[in-house]
Amino acid sequence: MKQGNWLQSKKLPTGEGAPLAGSSLRVGSPLARLDWLPIVLAMGMVWRRRWWRFLIGGLNRPLIFLVIFAWNLGDKAATATGSYLGFLVPGLVVMAAVSASYADLVNWFTLRRTFYRVLDEYLLAPISSSSLLIGHVLGAGIKGFLTSLLVFLTASLLVRGFQFSILCFIQLLIICLTFACLAVAVAMVAGGDKDTLMFTNLIVFPMTFFCGTFFPVEQLPGPLECLSWGLPLTAATYNLRALVLTGTGKPGWFFQSLGWLAGLYLVAYFLLRWRLKD
Repeated sequence: MKQGNWLQSKKLPTGEGAPLAGSSLRVGSPLARLDWLPIVLAMGMVWRRRWWRFLIGGLNRPLIFLVIFAWNLGDKAATATGSYLGFLVPGLVVMAAVSASYADLVNWFTLRRTFYRVLDEYLLAPISSSSLLIGHVLGAGIKGFLTSLLVFLTASLLVRGFQFSILCFIQLLIICLTFACLAVAVAMVAGGDKDTLMFTNLIVFPMTFFCGTFFPVEQLPGPLECLSWGLPLTAATYNLRALVLTGTGKPGWFFQSLGWLAGLYLVAYFLLRWRLKD
């Protein structure tokens, strides 16, 4: 049988990992195959060309809050422990991480799904849904991680005494990856950019204020306090603050934030599969 006739007699599936030439390389988990790596590199190239836009957009709001509170409190020798600025800085870092990880990715996916129809092209690519999701989540999470680190470094010029450790960086990365997964999930169900804007204004943006960013959630009324502890950001914020202020966190808070990451990843994965098959 000729090669051309043989190829025509085979129906090559699309979508979940179409096995084109070199399909033997697709054996194993998505992390082992590394077919998500080109997506991360492509997103990095876009951000490298427009780094100043993403830098200003990610640092704008947290640094404005930090400077305003620093001027009004008037404490030029503020320390991490025993000052409100020391309590505030980890919350502002979380705000920067959420904004940088969530905002750009949810807009990117929504526009390309509803307007440019890029998901239709993904069906023809030899890449699985899990690798597609991992690539975008890692790309947005790394961007949010770097942006929040810049906020931390800038805040360290005004507030002294923060304790940085590997657990602190892991907790911060978990926050970034969690909201990158949330961005993909929202983009899969949104009907357009107006829907994503409404969800951001009603859910994500208030979440950054009611999850221990500016004040302890214990000061909220009873029902709001219970609701706050049921949000994916509260335990992560408390654990990050404990790590940078005291050097030790709570395993319960860490595993709660890790559970939110796993849960939102699964939600984003099944919604992405649903959209690819739609």
